[in-house]
Amino acid sequence: MKKIALFGTIFTVLLLGACGDSDTDVNEAANAAAEENENNNEAVASDTGQEDNNEAAETDSEQKDNDEAVESDSEEAAQDNGTVLNPYIAEDLNADVKVIYTNTNPGLQHSFSGDVSIQIDEYQILHVSNMNESSKVNFDEEDEGYVLTYKMTLVNNSDEDVYYAGGVSLQSDDGMDYIIPRQHLVDRELWLKDDSTEDFSQYSGGETFTGMNAHSMTKEQFDKLSSPTLKIDAFFLNDDVSQRIGEDAVFKIPFNDEGVEKAEVSSQLYQDKMVTDNIADKEVFFEETDLNETEDIEGVKITFNGVQYANVTPTEAYKESFSDFGDSGVVAMTAKLTVENGSDTPIDKFFVDRKLTIDENRGTLFNQGMLEPSYNGTLNPGEKEEFLTVFLFRKDEFEIFNEFELQVGPLKDSEAAPLFKEKTASFNVPVNR
Repeated sequence: MKKIALFGTIFTVLLLGACGDSDTDVNEAANAAAEENENNNEAVASDTGQEDNNEAAETDSEQKDNDEAVESDSEEAAQDNGTVLNPYIAEDLNADVKVIYTNTNPGLQHSFSGDVSIQIDEYQILHVSNMNESSKVNFDEEDEGYVLTYKMTLVNNSDEDVYYAGGVSLQSDDGMDYIIPRQHLVDRELWLKDDSTEDFSQYSGGETFTGMNAHSMTKEQFDKLSSPTLKIDAFFLNDDVSQRIGEDAVFKIPFNDEGVEKAEVSSQLYQDKMVTDNIADKEVFFEETDLNETEDIEGVKITFNGVQYANVTPTEAYKESFSDFGDSGVVAMTAKLTVENGSDTPIDKFFVDRKLTIDENRGTLFNQGMLEPSYNGTLNPGEKEEFLTVFLFRKDEFEIFNEFELQVGPLKDSEAAPLFKEKTASFNVPVNR
């Protein structure tokens, strides 16, 4: 609740100017399961009518063999789906387990840098019942529950050892529940670890590591999950958490067919915190994602890559944070920018200013930093960074606006002192309702 209350304080922004003579305040807040096609193939004669009965019989025989092969493959797949990924659960809890859902090829991969990445190779959900009394602590003392187990692979192709504090979270679709990690439900020998060191947080350079983790949930929690969000903390260098490598890995983990569809839609969205932190559901009604307009500020190239407009529906956990937007609804604009530092001067990522001018002189709107990925550290010469910038509107007010101009800059150093003589880059933002 403290997090939500703090979040709510950012949703008041003054929009300067007005329609006519009055000032206007604008508050800103905030497997696809493949369908099986049963082919009831019939033996048919050739278009020229030249096939004889023997050829037709041969066709029937071949079709029968093919059908039997397909049926055999389906049975084998069903057996594979019933294979328990993490049999240690049944052993550790002295419980009965049943496979509920398996995804052996989720296609989930995240790069922390050009050399360091992690991917989810496979995941599975088990129903757990008939367990030891002491094991019920994993399921809020209930007689049954569910466990998500996922296998992941860390690739460290860099020359340096990387470190990982084991920080991971699984959040429900509605943002209300954090599904507790239970690494003890995985055999210690199968944890993600580097056997060449006694430091469980250290992973050697030039190596690849595979291991598993698990989360437990109650029946009530499981019943409302469709596509929860798994977040894996960024790795770091020199056993110093302040030396982060890239950004956290964020994956949508579908629990059913509906979740597969939700995850597919989510993957097409700009990954602001409304998406990655389950703050709100977004329904895009207009986008242009290949604008790629560039301006130069003394060697620093700022590119406006694209924009998405979406109707926003806050999740249950964050409804109160958007309450100042009235009953008409909320519209979010998320703009994607790339800043490439071709100058000789370091730039502080946190102090890259962004704001939106509305209808030339109607007013100015400032970006909603709490809904954007966290940008910290220095953008050194030769480096580039992608920025997502979020602006929020009351839907009824958004509908009267006609023109938006996105201003980036002035750029600043680590002391927040303006650089490059306070120059800025400006872009016209397309609008289409």
